[in-house]
Amino acid sequence: MAKFTIFIFIIFLAAMGYLAILNNEPVTLKLSEQTIYQVPWIALIIMSSVFGAGIALTVVAFRDAKRYIENWQSLRQNKKDLKIQEAYSKGLDAFFGSRYEEATEFFNRILEEEPLNVNALLRRGDIAFETGDFISAKEFYFKAKEIRPQSVEVLLSLEKVFESEEKWQEALRYLDNILESDDENPEALYRKREIYEKTRKWEALLDVQYKILKSDIPDKEKQQEHKNLLGYKYELGRFYLERGERDKAKKILRNIIRVNKDFVAAYLALAESYSRDNDTDEAENLLMKGYEVTASLVFLARLEDFYIDIGEPGRIIDIYQKGIQKNPRDTKLQFLLAKLYYRLEMIDYAFEAITGIDTTAVDYPDAHILLGNIYKRRMQYDKAAEEFRRALTKPEKPLIISSYCCPQCGYNSLEWNGRCPDCKQWNTMSLDLDGTCKV
Repeated sequence: MAKFTIFIFIIFLAAMGYLAILNNEPVTLKLSEQTIYQVPWIALIIMSSVFGAGIALTVVAFRDAKRYIENWQSLRQNKKDLKIQEAYSKGLDAFFGSRYEEATEFFNRILEEEPLNVNALLRRGDIAFETGDFISAKEFYFKAKEIRPQSVEVLLSLEKVFESEEKWQEALRYLDNILESDDENPEALYRKREIYEKTRKWEALLDVQYKILKSDIPDKEKQQEHKNLLGYKYELGRFYLERGERDKAKKILRNIIRVNKDFVAAYLALAESYSRDNDTDEAENLLMKGYEVTASLVFLARLEDFYIDIGEPGRIIDIYQKGIQKNPRDTKLQFLLAKLYYRLEMIDYAFEAITGIDTTAVDYPDAHILLGNIYKRRMQYDKAAEEFRRALTKPEKPLIISSYCCPQCGYNSLEWNGRCPDCKQWNTMSLDLDGTCKV
């Protein structure tokens, strides 16, 4: 390339020399009214060429200088960004390792370099939040919000703090800010639903639940949300029932049963609403219908209480006896009948029923406990102690008679709940007679 340039330059000089020979006449060059020169043609050409070349060289020099400065600034910025990214990664590692002091040092180092670094501000806020310093957490989050007022991460972070402080309206305001621009944001909808659940705003919660079902969530998740919809309707029905608005409660609970005939909790709540209206016949019919449809033993336990309360325990005894006649091998019904006899102080009948169970087929811990109590009432203490010892050899079941259990998570309770207090699933609590109700 250099040789070619030299060759072109030589040709240019030769051309200039040839033109100088042919053009000896001077030409008038007027720079102003008073400044006039007589110069050869060739001199004028050379001067013009040099002037043009000078301008071109100046432009090229400025361009190259600008490129050099930009490259230098870019290289410097890249080094700075790399340094910040390295500090941020180390800060995150320390944060997720719960080494908050170390993480704080890294994020502070970033903020010294870039005071407006949103990610570092958010992480400093997260550290403050995790350590319970909500005031500092809000300060960092608000600084981040000034830089990125519409950032979903920033708004969710602020909502998180206010929710932890139980400032529900403030928390909802930030969620609504997100939903104004993205009305199907799943995270915002889930958090809004959680707040309404904590504050028992079931009507508002149902509106959110319908929006969740319309949002773009995976099909498997949507199936679960349809189940949740019935659960939240049940909670609204219970809410109306406790508030004395029994007509509203009945309407909702009937709707649940129409959609899902196996929803045990809805039958029980609906039967309770009729009992509170002193409509015992309808309450009884619902409990019987629920048992026939679902075969859940929870209904039998509730029917026991119902018939004893109205002074007709013979009717539940008759139900047990008819069930055993249809299926003599139904050991659960036999046990429930024995337990009922014991509850009614019919000790001899209870003994006959419990000893009639085929223990070679099943071995209920509850059966040993019940039989031990019967022996105790008969003052046969040695036999009572032996039965209690047998029950204690089964560690999977506490020493109680007929608890309720959630097979989804293994939660046990003496009280039945329409929703498991542990895993928060509806319609899972069942009567656990044999100690096998576990995850």
